Amino acid sequence: MKSAIVIGCLAWISAAAGQERVGHALGEFEYLPASNGLLITAPHGTYDANTPQIAAGAARQLGAGYLAAWRFATPDKVRLNVNRPTEGALLACSQEPQTARAKEVYEIYRGLVAKAAPGLRLYVEIHGNANPKTAQNLEVATVGISAAQAQAVKESYAALLAQVRGQMPAFPELALLIEPVDKIYWGAACAKRLGILGKQAGVHFEFPRGAREPHTVAGSAILVAGIVRRIMETP
Repeated sequence: MKSAIVIGCLAWISAAAGQERVGHALGEFEYLPASNGLLITAPHGTYDANTPQIAAGAARQLGAGYLAAWRFATPDKVRLNVNRPTEGALLACSQEPQTARAKEVYEIYRGLVAKAAPGLRLYVEIHGNANPKTAQNLEVATVGISAAQAQAVKESYAALLAQVRGQMPAFPELALLIEPVDKIYWGAACAKRLGILGKQAGVHFEFPRGAREPHTVAGSAILVAGIVRRIMETP
């Protein structure tokens, strides 16, 4: 006998402002397809505040696909990770339970990734954190990105940040740390090991809270778009 979660899966789909919405008993997805092989996502749209706005803004600038997940928590408020078939936040990979409901949501997410970006060339995730140790950093974990591509991003970053701060002086002066040329704190190890980030070339952005305020999200979207362009332009 199917669970209420399975019965409620894909309960409704509707189009609004060009976006498709997919409802589920534990949360909701929204996505906008594009055909250029780029996809900007916010897998923790509720928990990582304002990351869907950053993802949507960067996707518009790049002409990329967009995908965000909202809520996705168990009845006892444990987060479903969406981008991997596990539950729980701030745990070691071996401690994240792989449950049937988490696997179900992950499979739906994988299907929407394929739908939102057919011929996927680069998969991008936007995340946020409130760790004071990384409050002055924009950290970028990567899969399938060369040292040359990462170095090209670092060389162009100062001008890109200056552009953002010229438009919005309140935007924080973030230092850029990017794999594989830098050591980073937010390495996205579980998403790489267990989830979709390890399946193709991918980029995982971690923005501190100061870059995710309502008055700074537009600047963060510009940074994402600029960094993705530089990666794609560098052999």
